[in-house]
Amino acid sequence: MTSTAQNVTLVLSGGGAKGLSHVGVLKALEENNIPVDQIVGNSMGALIGALYASGYTPLEIEQLVSSNRFKDWAQGNIDERFYYSKAYDPDAYWVKIPLVQGKGGLKQFLPTNFVAPYLMDYALMDLFSAAGALGQQSFDSLMIPFRCVATDIDSSKLIVLRNGQLGSAVRASYTFPFYIKPIRINNKLLFDGGMYNNFPIDVAREEFEADVIIGSKAAGNYPPADEADIISQLQNMLMRKADYHIPDSIGVLIESKMGYASLLDFDQAERYIDSGYVAAIRAMPRLTRQIALRVDTVSLREKRFAFKHRLHALHFDTIVITGTNQAQAEYITKKLNPGKKFNTLSQIRERYFTLLADDKVNFIYPELIYNPESEQFELHLDVSLAEKFEGFFGGNISSTAVNEAFVGIHYKRLDRIGSRIGLNAYYGRFYSSVQLNGRLDFPGKLPFFIGLNGTMARKDYFKNANYFYEDPNPAFLINDERYLDADFGHTFGRYGKLLFGIADVNRNLNYYQTNSFSRNDTADQTTSHLWCPHFLFELNSLNRKQYANSGARLSFEARYYEGNETYLAGSFNPKQDEVKRYHRYYLVKFAYDNYFFKTGRLTTGCYGEFSYSSQPVLSNYTATMLSAPSFGPVPEMTTLYLDEYRAFTYLAGGLKTVFGFSRKIDLRLEGYIFQPYKRLNNPGVGQQPSFGPAFSNPSYVGSFAVVYHSPLGPLSLSANYFDREGNNFAVLLNIGYVIFNRSMFD
Repeated sequence: MTSTAQNVTLVLSGGGAKGLSHVGVLKALEENNIPVDQIVGNSMGALIGALYASGYTPLEIEQLVSSNRFKDWAQGNIDERFYYSKAYDPDAYWVKIPLVQGKGGLKQFLPTNFVAPYLMDYALMDLFSAAGALGQQSFDSLMIPFRCVATDIDSSKLIVLRNGQLGSAVRASYTFPFYIKPIRINNKLLFDGGMYNNFPIDVAREEFEADVIIGSKAAGNYPPADEADIISQLQNMLMRKADYHIPDSIGVLIESKMGYASLLDFDQAERYIDSGYVAAIRAMPRLTRQIALRVDTVSLREKRFAFKHRLHALHFDTIVITGTNQAQAEYITKKLNPGKKFNTLSQIRERYFTLLADDKVNFIYPELIYNPESEQFELHLDVSLAEKFEGFFGGNISSTAVNEAFVGIHYKRLDRIGSRIGLNAYYGRFYSSVQLNGRLDFPGKLPFFIGLNGTMARKDYFKNANYFYEDPNPAFLINDERYLDADFGHTFGRYGKLLFGIADVNRNLNYYQTNSFSRNDTADQTTSHLWCPHFLFELNSLNRKQYANSGARLSFEARYYEGNETYLAGSFNPKQDEVKRYHRYYLVKFAYDNYFFKTGRLTTGCYGEFSYSSQPVLSNYTATMLSAPSFGPVPEMTTLYLDEYRAFTYLAGGLKTVFGFSRKIDLRLEGYIFQPYKRLNNPGVGQQPSFGPAFSNPSYVGSFAVVYHSPLGPLSLSANYFDREGNNFAVLLNIGYVIFNRSMFD
């Protein structure tokens, strides 16, 4: 039986995460054969309603909105692994600010959204393009006629979206101000319809002349604003009070009881769906009294099957770029679809998100538009380019001497190739550095880049050791490094990078070979001038640049060093003449980091490292150990001179366990063993060092840390154990990243 004699329209309110209760309402209506002839929705109600109108079953919708995938795109949780293949060397920045050219002033620095909408935009295109192709002329052509509402911010009016791109209509209706970046439809900047009407009953009556309205209310008018909750402040400031009353003469109100919940609380999806289902079942006696007709399950299934049979496969034959000039569009097209070999969204997905990761691209809004003449879709990308100048600020605030200020500036340009020039500086008690770098990116079937960077850096282990362990006799060790490096590289897949380079390196080591010295003494000095061809193969899917808790990293690195060493003795060895030597040696290093097992909130990982170096013994023990490869799986180890974890050849590894209290807070427990092939013995000042027995005296590392992943960077409180003379334990606090410019010896 059909419901043509009684026109039933379902109205779905907005409500953020609580709007998922509409899924439960749809389940109950179908189970009880209640007909739905049209749907009108706003915000989350528009999304759920459009899915149902496009032929998705309540079960399919429930599975979608209960998934982590949905939660990620609703909350803007972009998978950081998409960014890797374009990434430069990591640095310690917390925030980046576009340095806007022109007269925009401060207003152009302010963000227009809190949530990255990239996954959402791509998902809406994927979900709705096929059904939307049938409804480009009118949403009446969907399986169930559909309307949604949005707010035209310029005219301050509510508009009804009844045709065009279905995914874009839903996106506009879903765009809560400042939470999600707005989009334009027909040159109108649109926001959430709830700014003027969160429960569009009047639209249902005007558009469809509804005889009976079933209203699903997922949210009431907002409670008073909380001074500690910016979302609640925006809700009350921007959203007009709605009338949720439905007179008994025209319909039935289904009001889901869910209590207070955050706009973003998608972790409670199943509870919200169940609340909607219970509320609809509770209202069923009133529904069955007002709606005499029923739609049987077989008829509905046949209607859904017939509609889906009409859908076009999501194949595109053309990419249309807007918002750029011709040269920039050519770069984007080559990067996205080299050789025009891809024609589906699944094929192009990784390249699309890699393109979004390009630092010269600010925003992309995608649409698949059906062309009835070619019977194919066209992929339309409205591209907004990033500002040419961008500033970076960050560093590390520490309870140790590793307090760092970091500042950087980038100039970026996009034509047929991409280019970037960067300048950064670190300044701190332990580490100071300046780097000037440039890079050219060439898109195509085999994308590659050419890079050049010049770096000056100093590590002062004396200041850090004195502060970190309060050692009364710290080692005086200063490592100055300067190099000019030219690189040629290729990125592949989502995670991969191949790099070939050659560097001209100058290194100056100042040190005492004893810890008993005075300010009247002069230090020994070892200088090296080397040229260094190098190679790197890397696969990296780790989700963070520090304190990752998922993904893996595999790297193989090879370096060749050739050049001069000059040794000048200090006051402890005044009879020693200047020594000059010529060295040739190589280094190969293999590292594997993998978070391989997760159950519930517990993640287990492993880290392993193998290093082999043919480096000769230099003029003395201290210079040799400062030049030897080192093992540092814990960030703090990169800030200390620990000769217990330095050797020419070694094998090291261990396990780590991460317990996630929440998405932002981790508890980490790590343990490692370091086994050198042969340790170098320290014979004292003026004596030539010698090697000890093979595979003896392993060293151990233990670390326990609590890490909060803030929007700016990690805040970590850690307790570490290192095998060393003196104090083996240290407790320290870091706010920020313990990351430095790349060294040619690390």
